[in-house]
Amino acid sequence: MNATTEKVDSGPSVRPTRAHPYAITSLVLGVAGVTLTAGLTSPFAWWRGNQALAAIKADPAHHSGSALAQIGRVLGVLGTVLLLMWLVLGFATDVLPVDIATVFRTALNQALGPNAIVYALAAIGLNIHFGYTGLLNFGQAGFMAVGAYGLAVSVVTFDLPFWVGVGIALLAPVLLAILLGVPTLRLRADYLAIATIATAEILRLIFGSVEMSDTLGGSNGLTGYASTYQSLNPFSSGIDWGFVEFSRRNLWSITVGWTLVAISLLIVWALMRSPWGRVLRSIREDEDAVRSLGKNVFAYKMQALILGGIFGGLAGLFLALKQASVVPTDNSTNITFFAYTALLIGGAARVLGPLAGALIFWFLIAGLGSFFGQATSGADPLMPAFLMDNTQASLVRFIVTGLGLMLLMIYRPQGIFGDRREIAIDGR
Repeated sequence: MNATTEKVDSGPSVRPTRAHPYAITSLVLGVAGVTLTAGLTSPFAWWRGNQALAAIKADPAHHSGSALAQIGRVLGVLGTVLLLMWLVLGFATDVLPVDIATVFRTALNQALGPNAIVYALAAIGLNIHFGYTGLLNFGQAGFMAVGAYGLAVSVVTFDLPFWVGVGIALLAPVLLAILLGVPTLRLRADYLAIATIATAEILRLIFGSVEMSDTLGGSNGLTGYASTYQSLNPFSSGIDWGFVEFSRRNLWSITVGWTLVAISLLIVWALMRSPWGRVLRSIREDEDAVRSLGKNVFAYKMQALILGGIFGGLAGLFLALKQASVVPTDNSTNITFFAYTALLIGGAARVLGPLAGALIFWFLIAGLGSFFGQATSGADPLMPAFLMDNTQASLVRFIVTGLGLMLLMIYRPQGIFGDRREIAIDGR
């Protein structure tokens, strides 16, 4: 007798449901809005909750978490009301120990001021390196340093004319890019990352060394080279429009600086729409395929490294001009990572990404610093001393900004205005 086995049809396999990520995000942002951030994250909690409910409704077999999304939406509404109450009381009354108008004014001054310009220019260079070409440059501070010291050393130490010093400041990043690119660009991306971050630190130590203090100024840096730049200032006084206030000197710097940013963005926009820019994007995606088409990948990478380095040198040059002094500590490693933060916030491989990121980054840093500073000062501070004191306020702003960047990288790694198809960090 032949044994037969009857196949039992168990039906289609069912994937277990799990809470939709947007539902969890909505809940986290909602809780943060009503407890930690005074409602700043609450509108996003309501928005994410709506998205989660729509996704769950469209695919209920694979996603759950409607209750979490609903709670996040409710907390988002409550937190948004709290935020509006804070704004109304802060602007219209003196009830709160924190002057919201001062916080907003401080944040806007920094977002539009010279510091944001420095990071916007540095991030434009990193956008060419990382965003468009896929080059991991962790030493943009080194390009900024040679740009700043190229001007200062030329004018102060060697007594060259100011405009010759400007030319040297823009030529120095080109030479540095060639020195870094020749031995590393034919290797894997991590070799360039290691070489650039090490070079930036070496340059910082050299510029601050005692042995080179006669030429480079040592730890005290160099001054006395910006008189020509300052003499070109056409403004007779500063401005005070209530919501922004700039001195005569800063007004001239932001006029020059934002003009440089606009010209730089226009150059990047034109280049990235050209065949040259399309080759860079192709190298970022698959350089072997580009090489198989007969393109010299090394030459294109070198050109991108030089161009991005020039924008980094321009950022260092502007920094040196706006503060009329150069010191080694101005070019520490954290400058590079702050520029990367601005780039990732705005969106890599987007022409306006560095600009938007620099504005948002400095608005948050300055605004949070002013808020926490006021909230921890006075006889009856808003925040008790066991939670935070005044000496910790300036550091907490970086913690909060870092947490925000982590959430951005988790839920929107392409940045606020970026496109996920344009950036693949895991693929690099």
